[in-house]
Amino acid sequence: MFKLNLQSKDNLFQFSPKLDNNIRDILISELSKLNLEGHVFILSSGTTSKGGVKGYALSKKALIESALAVNEHLSLGSDDAWFLSLPPWHIGGLSVYIRAQVAGAKVITSNESWNVQSWVKLIEEASVTSIVPLQAYDIVKEGIHPPKTLKYLIVGGDHLAGSLHEKLIALGWPVIRTFGMTEVCSQLATEICPSTAPKLQVLNNHKVKTNEDGVLLVKSKSLFSGMFSYNNEFTYSKPILEDGFFKTNDLVELNEGQLNPKSRVDQAFKCKGRLFYLNDVRELLDNFAYENGIYSKLAVQVVISPREGHVLRVLADKQLQKKKDFLSAELKQLFAPAVLKEVEFVDGIARTELGKVKRS
Repeated sequence: MFKLNLQSKDNLFQFSPKLDNNIRDILISELSKLNLEGHVFILSSGTTSKGGVKGYALSKKALIESALAVNEHLSLGSDDAWFLSLPPWHIGGLSVYIRAQVAGAKVITSNESWNVQSWVKLIEEASVTSIVPLQAYDIVKEGIHPPKTLKYLIVGGDHLAGSLHEKLIALGWPVIRTFGMTEVCSQLATEICPSTAPKLQVLNNHKVKTNEDGVLLVKSKSLFSGMFSYNNEFTYSKPILEDGFFKTNDLVELNEGQLNPKSRVDQAFKCKGRLFYLNDVRELLDNFAYENGIYSKLAVQVVISPREGHVLRVLADKQLQKKKDFLSAELKQLFAPAVLKEVEFVDGIARTELGKVKRS
């Protein structure tokens, strides 16, 4: 089992094996000059394939605080076993090892690539595992029921469509949704039991509030030490804090310790003077795609328009080209009063390793 020496001052460069070797060498060289000790350097899940990468410096102390808070939040201990469904070079996978390590729990791993039929057999001895929405879709598509040993199926990393969530619960899966970010070493707010209505409770290692624009501000024991990037040149910056709070790029609603994510700041947009949130648009699109048997074959983008302010562009897998008229008519009606500019057919929807749609 992968094991990180959480007490040492050594640093760990936890990069994807798919990262270009030249970029890897540059990052290691530059990060080693920062004189940081006891840190893990990990890339963001939003990293693109077009030469630019970004990542975070996370102290082992911050990672431990996060792990302790998650274990307490979900009442997990040494008798529990985690199954690793996410790669250990992503914060969602790395944090599993650390949660297990601080609790004295077991981590079950597999070298097999994702296959839902194999996966459900592998988790028969697990009490908790984490997946992303595309994996959730595979579970629902196959109509698979959970093993009796499973306490939690944690779903995060991207927007989970309501239709998929409801099907998971109907199949008996103990699904809990989580909202997290690499900046706070994974989970920020997580449900503690399955619920049809979002009930994401803020973990006790964080203090949160919003500013006048609804932007999430976080004071956390698990806050990152710095952010780095490389796109022809290396940059590194520490988080800017105001009264100890870090300003995120997320719009949320807070209510008595519960958090409801609305959108990234740069994904809230106005069309014909009306404010829209991309999460709401994605909820419409993902449910439509699921109901029509084309889930994962559609994605939506926001495009600037001099007349309407912003309009929507839908990317569709070219396999759906025969349905062009149907898609255009249905989606125009679905998104109204927001404006659908076009449906663009592409050679597959480009996604990250965790299934997020890559930004163009």
